[in-house]
Amino acid sequence: MAGNLTRYSYWQLRDFIRERGYALVIVTTLLGVSMVAPVRAMMGPNIDAAGANQILRTVLPQIVYISAFIALNGLVSTDRKLGFYRFLFSKPVSIPAYYAQYFVVTLAGFLAVFAILFGVYSFVIAPVNPVPALIACGFVYLAFGGIAFLISSLFRHDWPILAGVYAGSLIVNALWAQREGWRMVIRNLLPPLNRMSEVINTIMTGGTVDTKSLVWLLGYSAICFVAGLIVLWRRPIG
Repeated sequence: MAGNLTRYSYWQLRDFIRERGYALVIVTTLLGVSMVAPVRAMMGPNIDAAGANQILRTVLPQIVYISAFIALNGLVSTDRKLGFYRFLFSKPVSIPAYYAQYFVVTLAGFLAVFAILFGVYSFVIAPVNPVPALIACGFVYLAFGGIAFLISSLFRHDWPILAGVYAGSLIVNALWAQREGWRMVIRNLLPPLNRMSEVINTIMTGGTVDTKSLVWLLGYSAICFVAGLIVLWRRPIG
């Protein structure tokens, strides 16, 4: 069974490139050009490394959320909607293990896309250290990933639900940040996605990340990921 799962990694990577990789490159490039070009025009053609890092810190948080949504869309639900699970699991392969591996392969592809784009950015604008930016991208994927994985395991149409959870978290935390009682219960049940911007900015600037925010975000996502695996283990995928 483990051998079958390992062989599937090639096909999972191919599916990522075909279904998400091209879209990620196109969307991220278009968004990046539309945001970087005006800033570069204001700063002039001679931008040094400090200026290039400043632009990247400004632009990346606005792009990486959309990119994470694209990468995480349909991790499980696409195979269910299109009936691919009949072919995928015709051999003895653990369904939870298969999709856990696909989650990791998608993370690797997601970071590879951004590594390529950061290389292009360094060539066109000015050389930058891509490591903090890649760590920030990986953090966003992992903070969103478990939530997206659980939703995709439960529902056929996961994109609007994930978007609703994200928007709902931001709205509730903004409106009820200091409220008690039942409002506090609802606020605490939703993922603490309002803290993501603060963590991303700290990672990008090389500061000390607030441990509570980091643990809360990644811990919430990890619990959702495990719940998604349990759903795949207990519930028929068809």
